[in-house]
Formats: sequence, C-alpha cells, structure tokens
Amino acid sequence: MAPDQKLMAVEVKPGPTFQPGAPKPLFQTQVTGLVDARNHYFNSGDGQRFLVNTVGQEAASPITVVLNWASGLK
Repeated sequence: MAPDQKLMAVEVKPGPTFQPGAPKPLFQTQVTGLVDARNHYFNSGDGQRFLVNTVGQEAASPITVVLNWASGLK
C-alpha cells in the first residue's frame, strides 16, 4: 500500500537472490489507518481479485455470504 492509498504490485523474479522489480499501481483505494494497512485488504489465490475494507462507500451491489460452503462439495 502506497502512502497515497494506491495498492501496488511488484514483480519478483525467481532465483537464488531476491530480485524485486519496480512497483506498479494496481488501483486506488479508500483504506484508512495506513499504520497497519496489511489488514485492510486480501487477495485471491490467483491474484485477480481483491477484497478491500473501506469506510464511507455504499456497495454497488449486495454481497452474498455462503456459510458452510465446504459441505456442498461432497
């Protein structure tokens, strides 16, 4: 998370040493309390979607929460 509240991405090249690329902005957020910004967002395993905790925004659409979803896999 950048100081201007943009969520950033950095390419990391595989190899024996840590080789980070240049930071690139993904999108602007409305995250408050940047002291511990890591607890304000979560990315999906494939890195294609993010859940961001924001304040003062109305949802564009309702959110569906599925409980006990693992039992439906059987």
